[in-house]
Amino acid sequence: MPYFLEPISNVTVPAGRDVGLACVVDHLGSYKLAWIQRDRSAILTVGNHVITRNHRIGVSHDGHRTWYLKIKDVRPGDAGTYMCQINTAVAISQTGHVSVVVPPYIKDEMSSRDVGLLECMDLTLACSARGSPVPTIKWRREDGSNIRVNLTTSMVEVPGPLLQLTQVSRTDMGAYLCIASNGIPPSVSKRIQVEVKFLPTVFVPHQLVGVPLSQDVTIECYIEAYPAGLNYWKRPNGIEVLHSDDKYEVKEVVGSQKYKTHMLLTISDVSLADIGEYNCIANNSQGGAEQVVRVSASNPVQYNRNALEKDASAALKDDHDDHHKWPPRTPNTQQRQTTNKRLPNQSFDHDSSSPPSSSAAPTSSAFFQRDCMWLQQLGTITWPIVLLTVTLQGYSGQVEDVWCLW
Repeated sequence: MPYFLEPISNVTVPAGRDVGLACVVDHLGSYKLAWIQRDRSAILTVGNHVITRNHRIGVSHDGHRTWYLKIKDVRPGDAGTYMCQINTAVAISQTGHVSVVVPPYIKDEMSSRDVGLLECMDLTLACSARGSPVPTIKWRREDGSNIRVNLTTSMVEVPGPLLQLTQVSRTDMGAYLCIASNGIPPSVSKRIQVEVKFLPTVFVPHQLVGVPLSQDVTIECYIEAYPAGLNYWKRPNGIEVLHSDDKYEVKEVVGSQKYKTHMLLTISDVSLADIGEYNCIANNSQGGAEQVVRVSASNPVQYNRNALEKDASAALKDDHDDHHKWPPRTPNTQQRQTTNKRLPNQSFDHDSSSPPSSSAAPTSSAFFQRDCMWLQQLGTITWPIVLLTVTLQGYSGQVEDVWCLW
């Protein structure tokens, strides 16, 4: 009577490879050995003959005691239990199992594609993978930065077939990788590009820039916008500066993220005509924005304080002589001006139509001090340019107006 010398070994094979099962029998004699796919109750071979019409199935005998069932180009459907059976009066058999492992693959038709959306919207990305064993899925950003799942949570990796992002912002823009693996190499991934559209924003690091006349100066601004649009400068006279020329050099430098741009404008040989406000302007399909950079001359003329005081004293002395030589002034009488700037809110109570009293005792000394300042308001900064102190000696008349001299 025939009998089995050893059990059939279970095998695991990647899809696409060939596999063989061995059945070792002693004293087979005139009996026949058959291979049967038990899960389907399908007879594959009997003796040296192949019964099935599956051209990938074969059988061989080593001439002694071993019979081989061979399966070429193994497919996932070939997985299952195979029986080696001998047709004795009471059939004897033994089984072996074939496991087919399949590297992971991603089903594109069931996964998300590249997507664009507005800032502050919610987004869900899907990834569907197959394989044997069943693959696990995780998400990563292509640049290695964290994934911001919601307003308070961010992670380097997010597990699961769905990636849900809450209120996406411009920092969420970029490529996301869906990675599927099941322990059977190679792992596979799908790249999904996320583009977040938003209104331009403009940031000016230096709102006030001073430059000596006849020198060059560079002003700058930073723009964030997507999709990209038209960025340019506007001069104080309203003329747009779109391209470089002999007077202006325009540069646009793309930042670390594609929605960031660094704008620079270099003005050559600055003159008074170049002083004023320059607008940095950004426009795209979502809207526009702009910010202002003020360019001012930073080298005002230096004044001689002693000379100013001397001239002011001389001018006021002439006024003192006029009070004694001429009739009293009226409001219609032209006043002597030592400058074109009148000190605001500085006057003395008097009757300009009344002459000074001739009987009044002359005052040996009359002293007053006024600070004359040219106040140039730039943003929130006030710049003192001239400080003038005037002292009147031996003047007993009335002072109608005080004027700043520069």
